[in-house]
Amino acid sequence: MIEERLTQLRPLAELSARAREKLLQHARTLTVDPGFKLHARDEFRSMIFLLEGRLILASGRNSVMLRGGSSESLSPLFEANDYHSHAIAASRSTLAMLDRRVYETLVDDGDQESVEVSEIELSDLEGELFSRIYTHAYSGELALPQLPEVALHLQQALKKPDVSIGEATRIIEEDPSVAGRLLSVANSPAMGSRREVARLQDAVARLGLERTRQLVMALAMHQVFIHSDSPYHDLLERLWRRSARIAAISCVLADQSEAADPQTALLAGLLHRVGALPVIAEVARAHPDRSPEEVERVLFRLEGLIGELVAQQWDLASDIISAIRDSGGPENPEAHALTDIVRIARAACPRDAEDDPLADRIPLTDLHAVQRLGFVVDEDGNLPAIDAARQEVETLIREIA
Repeated sequence: MIEERLTQLRPLAELSARAREKLLQHARTLTVDPGFKLHARDEFRSMIFLLEGRLILASGRNSVMLRGGSSESLSPLFEANDYHSHAIAASRSTLAMLDRRVYETLVDDGDQESVEVSEIELSDLEGELFSRIYTHAYSGELALPQLPEVALHLQQALKKPDVSIGEATRIIEEDPSVAGRLLSVANSPAMGSRREVARLQDAVARLGLERTRQLVMALAMHQVFIHSDSPYHDLLERLWRRSARIAAISCVLADQSEAADPQTALLAGLLHRVGALPVIAEVARAHPDRSPEEVERVLFRLEGLIGELVAQQWDLASDIISAIRDSGGPENPEAHALTDIVRIARAACPRDAEDDPLADRIPLTDLHAVQRLGFVVDEDGNLPAIDAARQEVETLIREIA
């Protein structure tokens, strides 16, 4: 069906036959039921066209009914820099999903024979997993990681306004490893107390309920990330260590900018790539022989979408969900401050881990979020704010990693 319509779709008609053939290698169709919803902010990597059916396309207070086969359906549902629109299927509909990066590369390079397909080609693994996971995620069939019980029970308990330190302590005692680590953090030099506490309840009192909740979540997350029996154990370890560093930097940036709660920023940084976990698990189940580099390419496209689903299942706060979903995508001038903080931390992290193949490579000078939050980039492209808090960053990493 895509092949028949490709020459009609705007702006794809401007491509040569050879370029369209390459684009088709990375295209797929998705059939959705009424009520299925697409957000422009989540689909920035795709050009989406309505082939059959009806969609309600909404932006702000304006909405239109789009019908497959109409002149309007020949254009993509969302523009490249659209952060606000969404579409809802009004009937069973078929969508064409085309990779925007591939299209832009073909447009930039035209029909030059020097363009190698390998430079733009998405692997068979990526196409297969993207289709399977994307469909299963929206149908509720994707196996998402479960939050450890100690963190889940504490999350639920702290929703009650009258929860006591004693009740929180009894929940944490359910997991001896988390309880022991929490005691260690409470007695660390970072807490600024010379009196050592031996009882978990005293540790919770010293830390406070909110910081206890954040730390319990962080400590429990290590259990979610690390699977010694996974063929991608080393990849998960690197992902965890990098997440811990980004969490520490996020905490420091939130404190210095006063734009978000530091402990919330710590948690958002720690969880910003949680969507990678079910994707890696699916690859390990179906394709355990694939290289970590291949898996990383898949993660780039999928983890924001899947991360949002995981965060919703775990009942996390909306600002943390936004940071998980959006901090790795294009900048949005209306983004929540927490998303900007995690985005800056991700961009700053390579300067602390140049040998890390998972590092984001976005120059800080290219981020408008830096100016929005009042930070300054020095002539070397670094953030003095992070350098000034180096000891605090390293202490936080030791606490959570």
